[in-house]
Amino acid sequence: MDKKVLKTQIQALHTALSYCNSINSQNLKGLILYHLILKQKTSSNMNALQYFEECERSLEKTGAYRRLIHYKLNKANTYSTIGLYPLAENIYKNLENIQSQIEEKRIIIKLYECSSWCSLIQEKYEIALFQAKKAKKAGSKFPDIYITLAYANYKLGNLEEARQAILEFRALFSSSPRIDFIQQFFVLLEKRIENKLLPALLIERLLNQLPDFRDVELEMILYPFLTAYYQSIEDYKNASMIQACWIQYLQFSQT
Repeated sequence: MDKKVLKTQIQALHTALSYCNSINSQNLKGLILYHLILKQKTSSNMNALQYFEECERSLEKTGAYRRLIHYKLNKANTYSTIGLYPLAENIYKNLENIQSQIEEKRIIIKLYECSSWCSLIQEKYEIALFQAKKAKKAGSKFPDIYITLAYANYKLGNLEEARQAILEFRALFSSSPRIDFIQQFFVLLEKRIENKLLPALLIERLLNQLPDFRDVELEMILYPFLTAYYQSIEDYKNASMIQACWIQYLQFSQT
């Protein structure tokens, strides 16, 4: 989104919030804070944190249960993005414990998807795989879930299962920029499963495309994956370069 447009939208929401405070409308206030959080996340995850508590109080006071569930899932995802994993996991677990009260199936699926990714980037591969399978069983059509299914199996040594996840991904999803981006990672992953050298040009192309697909968050597994690869072939220069990129990414994603 254009930064000027985003800034105008945030300013408009702040104006609306001031109006709500003047008329003491908790229902409208909770709605505005909810959207303010979403907009602030686009520019800065840290800026979004300041509105969490007030938004939750307003939604609880007005009994906006459906929006409260969406808010809690977004809150957990924000915590996960900035590395506050225990806080994110606690919210995911609480939401899963009350899933019988959640009317929207899509929220349940999204919960499993987000929880599995949170575990994957923490290298909790068994939990990540378990949650990803639950997302798939619940009806997930999200292509990124196959990153978890393939990579977690690979890290656990389940190489045939990793191959099957990649093959299923290719059978299910048609070509698109996002699908093609993930597919390039899967080509690299297949090469490692087969204990073959990785194509340097493909690595370079994938690294160059990362800024265009920030929402995939592939950096969180691609950088350690490539670092381990370069170390395995004793190419310590490239291993150090990838580690530097990873550190820079982590600093960027925390903001």
